[in-house]
Amino acid sequence: MLLTPQPRKISKLEWSVLAVLAASVVLSFIAVPALAGDGLLHVWFLDVGQGDAIFIQAPNGNQVLVDGGPDNKVLQELGRIMPFNDRSIDALVLSHPHADHLRGLIEVLKNYEVGKVLENKISCGSPECAEWDKTKQKSETVQAEAGQAIDLGGGVKLKVIYARQPDARANAAKNAHDYMLITKLEYGGESLLLTGDAEKKIEQILAASGDLRAQFLKVGHHGSKTSTTAQFLDTVKPELAFIELGARNQYGFPHPEVIKRLEDFGIKYYRTDMSGTVELVLDGRNYLIKEAKY
Repeated sequence: MLLTPQPRKISKLEWSVLAVLAASVVLSFIAVPALAGDGLLHVWFLDVGQGDAIFIQAPNGNQVLVDGGPDNKVLQELGRIMPFNDRSIDALVLSHPHADHLRGLIEVLKNYEVGKVLENKISCGSPECAEWDKTKQKSETVQAEAGQAIDLGGGVKLKVIYARQPDARANAAKNAHDYMLITKLEYGGESLLLTGDAEKKIEQILAASGDLRAQFLKVGHHGSKTSTTAQFLDTVKPELAFIELGARNQYGFPHPEVIKRLEDFGIKYYRTDMSGTVELVLDGRNYLIKEAKY
């Protein structure tokens, strides 16, 4: 049985690019001094309504937030998890600049000290993008590239496995999903694939790119029928899946076809609209699931 004592953060970390080896850029945390964790990897799929927000804490206490949801509800959810005196997060990762992933990150930047921001920067003319560009200036921003790996310490790495480089055609209003930043969290023999709003086109590219297997899968695009194809599931072969979405959302997510595909493959799934925030706890070999249901 895994135990999950309340994490404590005792200092702030800095990042630096250490090296480029075999086409892999390693972004490493340099402790000043190290953080105190509980020796376990925690991943919270935050209940932020119709949007994505995934909070990660490494065994040594380093913290990363992947996407932030559609509004400031992410602050409430972080407040449930983080000690009241912890006002810093080591890194933010933006999968793509749509409001249901971006707005919450803006609120986090306003309320927390953030060490670094990782994104695949594409053209975006929305008001929230303008605010994002302004607010993130107090943090160091890194352009995402496939092959990068964020070393969280404690044997945990967050790898960038897809980040199509922006070009003249890249536009958040038209084709942001084609420039999705997709990452894979690895710890020991366990891994979690974070797909953002990736759809069939990117899933096919990923499926053809090599070993994509992961024990855990964050379902793409909130359970839209344009994602989570049978081919993709057969390639990833997840044991558990997590769907982030709002209750009674206007889009009808998750689509019944996606649920059927998950069930046909024998994949157990958790939904934030039903379970609230879902916590995945890992020790590198075993896992534990906690559902908030508040």
